Amino acid sequence: MKAGARPIIGKLGGGFSRIRTVLLLSYFVIILLSIVMVGSVSFYLSSSAIKGRVESANLQLVRQIGTHLNNDFRSKRNLLLAPYYETEYIDGINAYPEMDARNQYLFRQKLENLYLKSFNATPISGFIRFQIYYRTGELLAASGDYKPWTPVQVRNADWFLRTVAEDGGVYFHGPSQGDGTTDTEATAYASSILIRDFSSPERFIVVRVEYGDELFQTMGRSDDLSAASRTLVLDTSDRLVYDSQSGQGLAVEDALLGRVRSGEGKFWMKGDGDEQFVSYRVSEATGWKVVLLTPRSEILGPISQIKTAVVVTALVAFAMTFVISVLFGRRITQPILTLFKSVNRIKRGDFSERVEIRRSDEIGMIAANFNAMQDELQHLIENTYVNQIKLREVELAMLYSQINPHFLYNTLDIIRAMADYHRASEIGEIAQALADMFRYNTRNRDEVVTLQEELDQIEAYMKIQRIRFDDKIGYEAEVDEALYSYPVLKMTLQPIVENAVFHGLERKRGKGTIRIAARREGDRFVLSIIDDGVGISERHLGELQAKLRRSLHSDASPDESGRGIGVRNVYARYAIRYGEALDFEIESRKGVGTCVTLSLPFEAEATLGQNLQHSESES
Repeated sequence: MKAGARPIIGKLGGGFSRIRTVLLLSYFVIILLSIVMVGSVSFYLSSSAIKGRVESANLQLVRQIGTHLNNDFRSKRNLLLAPYYETEYIDGINAYPEMDARNQYLFRQKLENLYLKSFNATPISGFIRFQIYYRTGELLAASGDYKPWTPVQVRNADWFLRTVAEDGGVYFHGPSQGDGTTDTEATAYASSILIRDFSSPERFIVVRVEYGDELFQTMGRSDDLSAASRTLVLDTSDRLVYDSQSGQGLAVEDALLGRVRSGEGKFWMKGDGDEQFVSYRVSEATGWKVVLLTPRSEILGPISQIKTAVVVTALVAFAMTFVISVLFGRRITQPILTLFKSVNRIKRGDFSERVEIRRSDEIGMIAANFNAMQDELQHLIENTYVNQIKLREVELAMLYSQINPHFLYNTLDIIRAMADYHRASEIGEIAQALADMFRYNTRNRDEVVTLQEELDQIEAYMKIQRIRFDDKIGYEAEVDEALYSYPVLKMTLQPIVENAVFHGLERKRGKGTIRIAARREGDRFVLSIIDDGVGISERHLGELQAKLRRSLHSDASPDESGRGIGVRNVYARYAIRYGEALDFEIESRKGVGTCVTLSLPFEAEATLGQNLQHSESES
């Protein structure tokens, strides 16, 4: 992962960890899921209801169109049966081949007048013309002058052959074309019937009537049909008779024709563009098919409005959710933020902070408990922590009172003893050294000095001890020059050195040496006081180390010998300041010597250094 992406991920993670953000996202997710579920269910139910209603309506409309078409065809069929109502026409058909030219003419006139009267008495919608042919294809009569066909073309025409095959039934078909016969441009469909005497099946006439598309146009103007719906009328040969959108150059797909079968039905079909719903009905009387195609977009148009309404509702709901969640979330998180600020003030040491309680719910109970905890904490601080501070101050004062008189008494004993032997010069040196030590102790009241000052103090102290023990005790100092200015606590070295003199070197036969070493090891300052005296037994060393590990506030008192008082005092002072950061070790072997090591974190120089500068400024 790139380094630049980590802060961004961290910020996002921090933002998602906040209660207000979690509440806001929770509200959004709940509202989103609710709206999606409600919208999906509503959309599904609405679309199913609308689709079902439109499908039923379209199928019902197709039925109405098919019924209307059957009724119209039935009435037109009745008009074609007019010759059967008078026997002279049937007799004339049987005798027509034997008639002379005059009688044939008169018979043709009678047939023409019969059908003219039938079609003119009652106006027939879409009527164009009728034609009457004898079995040989000869044109016997016609209502117009359009006579393009020869007898051979008529006899070989598909409509003629199918009409003969019907044997008295009416044959409805689309425009004639491609078989040698061609109807007028206005012809949409035609009906034809074979009329004969059932006793003379070889002698018959065929009456053919042509109609325009007015009937279909009337059916296509239904108020229940949308503008994009398409109405098709197909004859028994699946030839297109009528197309409500014929001007748009749309073709009838073979897939559609293959699925339109007998009876009625409905199905969805993929078109060139939008998916279409197809409902159809096949006429039992004529075999013609009425097909209604409605694009999916027209059926589901209202559903798009529902979808838009759902989206708008979702946006409004999101906006309202944002406002409500911000207000509601603030009501929840604001008291928590107040508690958080109060905790921060306590962290900075302000224990007087209290949370104002305005609520009686769980957050109010938390605030009340928090205030109670504040009161208890402040009480503990005032009655325990402050007392502990005072106790430590008293302990420090007691440590100083233990250190200074202890040494003073020993020094005075030396001066008294030497005075008995009248050694005046050495008494002067001792007095001078003692004066330097008292001057060092009383120069300032702050307990932080430099390592150089502590070493000067030890130099004066060791001068007294060399005179006392007649140069039996030697002194060495190994200190890095950079560490002379290192700040330490006053009276750090003397108690340990004094302990080494009286418990280590004084009891040793022969000469001994005290060596002080100061060095830096990594990030720590290490100060060692080493003597080659008699050392400490393992039992006494264990007791001394156990005393150092005891609590600083232990009531236990040192043993009567006073062994380790100075070491414990030094350890106690540094332990009070540094706690666990202090590393204080005592190593000793009987007959070899003792090493006391004091190790501090080197950055402690900054803290002690500030106290040292403050002390120098006061002096």
